[in-house]
Amino acid sequence: MVSSIVMKKLIIKLTGLFLNSTAYLFPKTNGEHSFKLLCRVSPPPLKETTRAFFDTGEQVLIPTSHHNVVLHFWGTGPKKILFMHGWQSNSKQWQPYVEQLNLEEYTLYALDAPGHGASKGKHLNVELYREAISNSVSHIGEVDCAICHSLGCLSTSYAYLHNNLIKINSYVIMGSPSGMDAIFTYFENMLSLSEKAIKNLHAKIRTIAKIPLEEITMSHFFLKINKPTLVIHEKSDSITPIAPIKKAIGANPEVKHYFTEGQDHMLKEQETIDIVIQFLSYQNQHAHVL
Repeated sequence: MVSSIVMKKLIIKLTGLFLNSTAYLFPKTNGEHSFKLLCRVSPPPLKETTRAFFDTGEQVLIPTSHHNVVLHFWGTGPKKILFMHGWQSNSKQWQPYVEQLNLEEYTLYALDAPGHGASKGKHLNVELYREAISNSVSHIGEVDCAICHSLGCLSTSYAYLHNNLIKINSYVIMGSPSGMDAIFTYFENMLSLSEKAIKNLHAKIRTIAKIPLEEITMSHFFLKINKPTLVIHEKSDSITPIAPIKKAIGANPEVKHYFTEGQDHMLKEQETIDIVIQFLSYQNQHAHVL
């Protein structure tokens, strides 16, 4: 156990040294290599319990420009909910909602992001996720509420910022990072990247993103959004700190929030599930207001 941890740290250090040493010599290749590392995913094989849960519903393949992604669904109700998970997770995360919501009242859709769950691929970034979300919404037709977690939140907000006519009528944002800057900072600090290597990475990502990187933030989303929105965040979240989210919410007093205490980043406790279900119920009764 100790030796594997030491080896992992050594690999990270050597990778950072390699990127820094090639930053000036091959800036374009350097940026592309950093971007691939940033986006690479290696989720563990699906557990039997996950496969069993997926088998309780149905699946449809949603085409994207890279790989088809898997959209799971349960129920036959007229109200349509779309769930988006975070990094290194999958649609199993939403099992409590499938078990507790009335499937005659709701049709519940859960998207496995590229390279996650039952979806193919080895890379994930907000652009790949945005495309998968947008194509899923087009397949569904109209989504009454998008419920997302962590990277799923940032990707869902990016989908709205790219196209504010996307057919999603309300949002639940859980455990979200503050923006692309937070992801960059984590990656750059982990590898101790030089200023030039960072510049190369940003240049590469600007060729991928559909809007300016500076606009892919939750504060920008909260400022622009004109749909009922509920933010849920754990006060002691060490993965996505709450302070930037609190500040971002201040951009729009219409955005509602609920801060938990004593949970963790995943926000899987019954307290959170109850709050989300209450929000959905209220939306059903008051479609025009929060």
